[in-house]
Amino acid sequence: MDADLKLIGTLFEELAEPDWASAFLTGVCEATQSPAGALLQVDVASRRQTLPAYVGQGREMAVAFERKHAEGNPWRPTDEASGPPAGSVVVPDDALPLSALRRTAFWSDFLRPMQIDHGCGLIGFRSPEKVVSLTLLRSARRGVYDAEERAWLGRLAPHWVNACRLRNRLVPNERNESDATRALDALSTAAFFFDERGRCARWNAAADSLLIEGDLVRLRGGHLVAAHPGSGALFASTGATTVLRRRDGSVGGHAAAHRLPGHGALGRARAVVFVDSLTAMRPPLLRQALTALHGLTPREAELAERLATGSDLAETAAAMGVSTEGARTRLKVVFGKAGARNQAALVALVRSLYAVLGQNTSDT
Repeated sequence: MDADLKLIGTLFEELAEPDWASAFLTGVCEATQSPAGALLQVDVASRRQTLPAYVGQGREMAVAFERKHAEGNPWRPTDEASGPPAGSVVVPDDALPLSALRRTAFWSDFLRPMQIDHGCGLIGFRSPEKVVSLTLLRSARRGVYDAEERAWLGRLAPHWVNACRLRNRLVPNERNESDATRALDALSTAAFFFDERGRCARWNAAADSLLIEGDLVRLRGGHLVAAHPGSGALFASTGATTVLRRRDGSVGGHAAAHRLPGHGALGRARAVVFVDSLTAMRPPLLRQALTALHGLTPREAELAERLATGSDLAETAAAMGVSTEGARTRLKVVFGKAGARNQAALVALVRSLYAVLGQNTSDT
Protein backbone atom coordinates (compact mmCIF):
# COMPACT_ATOMS: atom_id res chain seq x y z
CA MET A 1 0.00 0.00 0.00
CA ASP A 2 2.81 2.43 0.87
CA ALA A 3 4.45 1.67 -2.47
CA ASP A 4 1.19 2.40 -4.28
CA LEU A 5 0.77 5.71 -2.45
CA LYS A 6 4.31 6.70 -3.32
CA LEU A 7 3.71 5.79 -6.96
CA ILE A 8 0.49 7.81 -7.04
CA GLY A 9 2.33 10.74 -5.47
CA THR A 10 4.72 10.92 -8.42
CA LEU A 11 1.77 11.83 -10.64
CA PHE A 12 1.16 15.12 -8.89
CA GLU A 13 4.72 16.23 -8.13
CA GLU A 14 5.58 17.74 -11.53
CA LEU A 15 2.28 18.13 -13.36
CA ALA A 16 3.45 21.19 -15.28
CA GLU A 17 6.69 19.56 -16.46
CA PRO A 18 7.07 17.95 -19.92
CA ASP A 19 8.02 14.58 -18.38
CA TRP A 20 5.33 14.75 -15.69
CA ALA A 21 4.22 11.12 -16.16
CA SER A 22 7.63 9.48 -16.60
CA ALA A 23 8.15 8.41 -12.97
CA PHE A 24 4.62 7.01 -12.74
CA LEU A 25 5.03 5.19 -16.05
CA THR A 26 8.34 3.70 -14.92
CA GLY A 27 6.84 2.52 -11.64
CA VAL A 28 3.84 0.90 -13.32
CA CYS A 29 6.11 -0.86 -15.83
CA GLU A 30 8.26 -2.23 -13.02
CA ALA A 31 5.25 -3.39 -10.99
CA THR A 32 3.74 -5.25 -13.96
CA GLN A 33 7.06 -6.58 -15.28
CA SER A 34 6.58 -4.64 -18.50
CA PRO A 35 9.93 -3.93 -20.19
CA ALA A 36 8.47 -1.04 -22.17
CA GLY A 37 5.69 1.50 -21.84
CA ALA A 38 4.56 4.84 -23.18
CA LEU A 39 2.26 7.76 -22.63
CA LEU A 40 0.09 7.78 -25.74
CA GLN A 41 -1.76 10.89 -26.87
CA VAL A 42 -4.24 10.78 -29.75
CA ASP A 43 -5.63 13.76 -31.63
CA VAL A 44 -9.19 12.58 -32.34
CA ALA A 45 -9.79 14.70 -35.45
CA SER A 46 -6.61 13.67 -37.28
CA ARG A 47 -6.07 10.33 -35.44
CA ARG A 48 -2.45 11.41 -35.05
CA GLN A 49 -0.77 9.38 -32.29
CA THR A 50 2.23 10.74 -30.37
CA LEU A 51 4.36 9.47 -27.49
CA PRO A 52 5.20 12.38 -25.14
CA ALA A 53 6.87 9.94 -22.71
CA TYR A 54 8.22 6.41 -22.92
CA VAL A 55 10.41 3.97 -20.99
CA GLY A 56 12.39 0.92 -22.02
CA GLN A 57 13.11 2.21 -25.53
CA GLY A 58 14.93 5.19 -27.04
CA ARG A 59 13.71 8.22 -28.93
CA GLU A 60 14.22 6.35 -32.19
CA MET A 61 11.39 3.99 -31.22
CA ALA A 62 9.04 6.90 -30.57
CA VAL A 63 9.92 8.53 -33.89
CA ALA A 64 9.43 5.25 -35.75
CA PHE A 65 6.02 4.77 -34.13
CA GLU A 66 4.78 8.31 -34.74
CA ARG A 67 5.95 8.57 -38.35
CA LYS A 68 5.73 5.03 -39.69
CA HIS A 69 3.67 2.64 -37.61
CA ALA A 70 0.97 4.56 -35.71
CA GLU A 71 -1.43 4.59 -38.64
CA GLY A 72 -1.46 0.80 -38.74
CA ASN A 73 -1.84 0.31 -34.97
CA PRO A 74 -4.54 -2.40 -34.64
CA TRP A 75 -4.88 -1.79 -30.90
CA ARG A 76 -6.57 1.58 -31.41
CA PRO A 77 -10.39 1.68 -31.75
CA THR A 78 -11.78 2.27 -35.23
CA ASP A 79 -13.89 5.15 -33.92
CA GLU A 80 -11.66 7.01 -31.47
CA ALA A 81 -14.48 9.31 -30.37
CA SER A 82 -16.52 6.41 -28.98
CA GLY A 83 -13.68 4.47 -27.39
CA PRO A 84 -13.47 3.32 -23.74
CA PRO A 85 -14.07 6.09 -21.17
CA ALA A 86 -11.43 7.58 -18.90
CA GLY A 87 -10.53 5.19 -16.11
CA SER A 88 -10.89 2.07 -18.26
CA VAL A 89 -8.29 -0.69 -18.22
CA VAL A 90 -8.02 -1.96 -21.79
CA VAL A 91 -6.29 -5.22 -22.74
CA PRO A 92 -6.08 -5.55 -26.56
CA ASP A 93 -5.79 -9.35 -26.29
CA ASP A 94 -9.48 -9.42 -25.33
CA ALA A 95 -10.44 -8.23 -28.82
CA LEU A 96 -7.38 -9.18 -30.88
CA PRO A 97 -5.75 -12.52 -30.00
CA LEU A 98 -1.99 -12.85 -30.34
CA SER A 99 -2.39 -15.15 -33.34
CA ALA A 100 -4.28 -12.40 -35.19
CA LEU A 101 -1.89 -9.66 -34.04
CA ARG A 102 1.05 -11.59 -35.44
CA ARG A 103 -0.52 -11.47 -38.88
CA THR A 104 -0.36 -7.67 -38.94
CA ALA A 105 2.42 -5.48 -40.33
CA PHE A 106 2.31 -3.53 -37.06
CA TRP A 107 3.54 -6.59 -35.18
CA SER A 108 6.10 -7.79 -37.75
CA ASP A 109 7.55 -4.34 -38.47
CA PHE A 110 7.30 -2.64 -35.08
CA LEU A 111 6.47 -4.91 -32.12
CA ARG A 112 8.39 -8.03 -33.09
CA PRO A 113 11.86 -6.39 -33.22
CA MET A 114 11.25 -5.22 -29.63
CA GLN A 115 10.00 -8.71 -28.63
CA ILE A 116 6.59 -7.30 -27.73
CA ASP A 117 3.42 -9.39 -28.02
CA HIS A 118 1.00 -8.09 -25.39
CA GLY A 119 -0.25 -4.68 -24.38
CA CYS A 120 -2.39 -3.07 -21.73
CA GLY A 121 -3.82 0.43 -21.67
CA LEU A 122 -5.08 2.70 -18.89
CA ILE A 123 -7.23 5.53 -20.25
CA GLY A 124 -6.55 8.75 -18.38
CA PHE A 125 -8.36 11.42 -20.37
CA ARG A 126 -10.95 11.47 -23.12
CA SER A 127 -12.56 14.48 -24.78
CA PRO A 128 -13.91 15.19 -28.26
CA GLU A 129 -10.45 16.55 -29.11
CA LYS A 130 -7.95 14.13 -27.60
CA VAL A 131 -7.33 10.90 -25.73
CA VAL A 132 -4.50 10.26 -23.27
CA SER A 133 -3.62 6.77 -22.12
CA LEU A 134 -0.85 4.80 -20.47
CA THR A 135 0.34 1.86 -22.57
CA LEU A 136 2.25 -1.11 -21.15
CA LEU A 137 4.08 -3.62 -23.33
CA ARG A 138 5.63 -7.04 -22.76
CA SER A 139 6.53 -10.32 -24.45
CA ALA A 140 4.67 -13.59 -24.91
CA ARG A 141 6.94 -15.19 -22.32
CA ARG A 142 5.43 -12.99 -19.60
CA GLY A 143 1.93 -13.51 -21.03
CA VAL A 144 -1.34 -11.60 -21.17
CA TYR A 145 -2.04 -9.08 -18.41
CA ASP A 146 -4.04 -11.12 -15.90
CA ALA A 147 -7.01 -10.34 -13.66
CA GLU A 148 -4.86 -9.42 -10.66
CA GLU A 149 -2.82 -6.93 -12.68
CA ARG A 150 -5.95 -5.45 -14.21
CA ALA A 151 -7.49 -5.02 -10.77
CA TRP A 152 -4.36 -3.27 -9.51
CA LEU A 153 -4.40 -0.91 -12.49
CA GLY A 154 -8.08 -0.33 -11.83
CA ARG A 155 -7.23 0.88 -8.32
CA LEU A 156 -4.72 3.32 -9.79
CA ALA A 157 -7.19 4.50 -12.44
CA PRO A 158 -9.04 7.23 -10.43
CA HIS A 159 -5.73 8.87 -9.50
CA TRP A 160 -4.46 8.62 -13.07
CA VAL A 161 -7.67 10.23 -14.37
CA ASN A 162 -7.46 13.07 -11.83
CA ALA A 163 -3.83 13.74 -12.74
CA CYS A 164 -4.65 13.83 -16.46
CA ARG A 165 -7.51 16.27 -15.87
CA LEU A 166 -5.30 18.55 -13.82
CA ARG A 167 -2.56 18.30 -16.42
CA ASN A 168 -5.01 19.33 -19.14
CA ARG A 169 -5.98 22.43 -17.14
CA LEU A 170 -2.42 23.37 -16.23
CA VAL A 171 -0.99 22.90 -19.72
CA PRO A 172 -3.72 23.92 -22.16
CA ASN A 173 -1.24 24.50 -24.99
CA GLU A 174 -0.50 20.82 -25.68
CA ARG A 175 -2.74 21.00 -28.73
CA ASN A 176 -0.72 24.00 -29.90
CA GLU A 177 2.41 21.90 -29.43
CA SER A 178 0.92 19.19 -31.64
CA ASP A 179 0.09 21.79 -34.28
CA ALA A 180 3.63 23.15 -34.01
CA THR A 181 5.03 19.65 -34.54
CA ARG A 182 3.06 19.25 -37.76
CA ALA A 183 4.22 22.67 -38.97
CA LEU A 184 7.85 21.82 -38.21
CA ASP A 185 7.56 18.53 -40.08
CA ALA A 186 6.53 20.50 -43.16
CA LEU A 187 9.83 22.45 -43.12
CA SER A 188 12.55 21.42 -45.55
CA THR A 189 15.18 22.61 -43.05
CA ALA A 190 16.19 20.19 -40.31
CA ALA A 191 15.37 21.38 -36.78
CA PHE A 192 16.73 19.80 -33.58
CA PHE A 193 15.36 20.87 -30.19
CA PHE A 194 17.28 20.65 -26.92
CA ASP A 195 16.44 20.61 -23.24
CA GLU A 196 18.22 22.53 -20.49
CA ARG A 197 20.93 19.84 -20.31
CA GLY A 198 21.78 20.21 -23.99
CA ARG A 199 20.28 16.84 -24.89
CA CYS A 200 18.29 16.50 -28.09
CA ALA A 201 14.68 15.98 -27.03
CA ARG A 202 12.91 16.09 -30.40
CA TRP A 203 13.44 16.82 -34.07
CA ASN A 204 11.40 17.24 -37.23
CA ALA A 205 11.04 15.02 -40.31
CA ALA A 206 13.83 16.74 -42.24
CA ALA A 207 16.17 16.21 -39.28
CA ASP A 208 15.16 12.56 -39.20
CA SER A 209 16.32 12.30 -42.82
CA LEU A 210 19.71 13.83 -41.99
CA LEU A 211 20.17 11.37 -39.15
CA ILE A 212 19.38 8.47 -41.48
CA GLU A 213 21.93 9.80 -43.97
CA GLY A 214 24.49 10.21 -41.16
CA ASP A 215 26.86 12.26 -43.29
CA LEU A 216 26.47 15.66 -41.60
CA VAL A 217 25.24 15.16 -38.05
CA ARG A 218 24.66 12.31 -35.62
CA LEU A 219 23.18 11.73 -32.20
CA ARG A 220 25.63 10.46 -29.61
CA GLY A 221 24.38 9.86 -26.10
CA GLY A 222 21.47 12.20 -26.73
CA HIS A 223 23.76 15.00 -27.95
CA LEU A 224 23.90 16.28 -31.52
CA VAL A 225 27.42 16.08 -32.95
CA ALA A 226 28.94 16.80 -36.34
CA ALA A 227 29.84 13.72 -38.40
CA HIS A 228 33.19 15.24 -39.40
CA PRO A 229 35.64 16.14 -36.61
CA GLY A 230 36.70 19.27 -38.50
CA SER A 231 33.25 20.83 -38.23
CA GLY A 232 32.67 23.50 -35.64
CA ALA A 233 30.80 22.97 -32.38
CA LEU A 234 27.06 23.16 -32.95
CA PHE A 235 26.55 25.32 -29.85
CA ALA A 236 29.70 27.40 -30.24
CA SER A 237 27.84 30.70 -30.40
CA THR A 238 24.11 31.19 -30.39
CA GLY A 239 22.89 32.92 -33.53
CA ALA A 240 26.14 32.33 -35.45
CA THR A 241 26.44 29.96 -38.40
CA THR A 242 28.67 26.90 -38.20
CA VAL A 243 30.04 25.22 -41.31
CA LEU A 244 29.40 21.48 -41.37
CA ARG A 245 31.63 19.12 -43.30
CA ARG A 246 30.73 15.73 -44.63
CA ARG A 247 32.72 12.69 -43.67
CA ASP A 248 34.91 13.12 -46.77
CA GLY A 249 35.81 16.65 -45.62
CA SER A 250 33.74 18.55 -48.18
CA VAL A 251 31.43 21.34 -47.07
CA GLY A 252 27.97 19.85 -46.77
CA GLY A 253 25.84 22.37 -44.92
CA HIS A 254 25.45 24.92 -42.17
CA ALA A 255 24.09 24.86 -38.63
CA ALA A 256 22.76 27.75 -36.59
CA ALA A 257 21.82 27.58 -32.90
CA HIS A 258 19.13 29.76 -31.36
CA ARG A 259 17.90 30.09 -27.79
CA LEU A 260 14.24 29.46 -27.00
CA PRO A 261 12.16 30.82 -24.10
CA GLY A 262 11.39 27.35 -22.71
CA HIS A 263 7.62 27.72 -22.90
CA GLY A 264 4.84 28.09 -25.45
CA ALA A 265 3.92 25.90 -28.41
CA LEU A 266 7.31 24.16 -28.38
CA GLY A 267 7.02 23.14 -24.75
CA ARG A 268 10.11 23.63 -22.62
CA ALA A 269 12.70 23.31 -25.38
CA ARG A 270 15.57 25.65 -24.50
CA ALA A 271 17.39 25.78 -27.82
CA VAL A 272 17.00 24.83 -31.46
CA VAL A 273 19.67 24.05 -34.04
CA PHE A 274 18.68 24.47 -37.68
CA VAL A 275 20.77 22.41 -40.10
CA ASP A 276 20.62 23.14 -43.80
CA SER A 277 22.18 20.63 -46.19
CA LEU A 278 23.73 22.20 -49.28
CA THR A 279 23.65 19.26 -51.65
CA ALA A 280 21.68 16.39 -50.18
CA MET A 281 18.17 15.89 -51.47
CA ARG A 282 15.66 15.15 -48.74
CA PRO A 283 14.83 11.43 -48.73
CA PRO A 284 11.11 12.19 -48.25
CA LEU A 285 11.12 13.93 -51.66
CA LEU A 286 12.81 10.94 -53.26
CA ARG A 287 10.36 8.57 -51.62
CA GLN A 288 7.42 10.67 -52.76
CA ALA A 289 8.76 10.46 -56.31
CA LEU A 290 9.13 6.68 -56.07
CA THR A 291 5.56 6.46 -54.83
CA ALA A 292 4.20 8.70 -57.59
CA LEU A 293 6.21 7.16 -60.45
CA HIS A 294 6.24 3.49 -59.50
CA GLY A 295 3.37 3.04 -57.07
CA LEU A 296 5.60 2.10 -54.13
CA THR A 297 4.17 2.30 -50.64
CA PRO A 298 6.01 4.60 -48.18
CA ARG A 299 7.78 1.60 -46.62
CA GLU A 300 8.73 0.17 -50.01
CA ALA A 301 10.08 3.57 -51.06
CA GLU A 302 12.11 3.76 -47.85
CA LEU A 303 13.53 0.30 -48.53
CA ALA A 304 14.60 1.31 -52.03
CA GLU A 305 16.09 4.61 -50.83
CA ARG A 306 18.12 2.98 -48.07
CA LEU A 307 19.55 0.37 -50.44
CA ALA A 308 20.47 3.11 -52.90
CA THR A 309 22.50 4.93 -50.23
CA GLY A 310 24.79 1.90 -49.89
CA SER A 311 23.24 -0.08 -47.04
CA ASP A 312 23.03 -3.82 -47.59
CA LEU A 313 19.78 -5.72 -47.09
CA ALA A 314 20.56 -6.81 -43.52
CA GLU A 315 21.47 -3.25 -42.46
CA THR A 316 18.38 -1.89 -44.15
CA ALA A 317 16.15 -4.46 -42.47
CA ALA A 318 17.61 -3.63 -39.05
CA ALA A 319 17.16 0.12 -39.60
CA MET A 320 13.55 -0.40 -40.64
CA GLY A 321 12.83 -2.73 -37.74
CA VAL A 322 11.98 -5.79 -39.85
CA SER A 323 13.61 -9.17 -40.39
CA THR A 324 16.03 -9.68 -43.28
CA GLU A 325 13.66 -12.23 -44.76
CA GLY A 326 10.79 -9.77 -44.47
CA ALA A 327 12.85 -7.10 -46.22
CA ARG A 328 13.75 -9.58 -48.96
CA THR A 329 10.07 -10.34 -49.52
CA ARG A 330 9.25 -6.63 -49.74
CA LEU A 331 12.17 -6.13 -52.12
CA LYS A 332 10.73 -8.63 -54.60
CA VAL A 333 7.52 -6.61 -54.65
CA VAL A 334 9.54 -3.44 -55.26
CA PHE A 335 11.35 -5.13 -58.17
CA GLY A 336 8.02 -5.84 -59.83
CA LYS A 337 6.62 -2.35 -59.34
CA ALA A 338 9.79 -0.58 -60.44
CA GLY A 339 10.51 -2.92 -63.35
CA ALA A 340 13.95 -3.76 -61.95
CA ARG A 341 15.44 -7.20 -62.59
CA ASN A 342 17.57 -7.22 -59.46
CA GLN A 343 18.91 -5.10 -56.62
CA ALA A 344 21.67 -3.55 -58.73
CA ALA A 345 19.13 -2.41 -61.31
CA LEU A 346 16.90 -0.97 -58.58
CA VAL A 347 19.81 0.93 -57.02
CA ALA A 348 20.75 2.34 -60.43
CA LEU A 349 17.16 3.45 -61.02
CA VAL A 350 16.85 5.14 -57.63
CA ARG A 351 20.21 6.89 -57.95
CA SER A 352 19.32 8.21 -61.39
CA LEU A 353 16.05 9.54 -59.99
CA TYR A 354 17.98 11.05 -57.08
CA ALA A 355 20.27 12.87 -59.52
CA VAL A 356 17.37 14.21 -61.57
CA LEU A 357 15.48 15.45 -58.54
CA GLY A 358 18.64 16.93 -57.10
CA GLN A 359 19.20 18.87 -60.34
CA ASN A 360 15.59 20.02 -60.37
CA THR A 361 15.86 21.08 -56.75
CA SER A 362 18.90 23.22 -57.44
CA ASP A 363 17.21 24.80 -60.43
CA THR A 364 14.21 26.01 -58.48
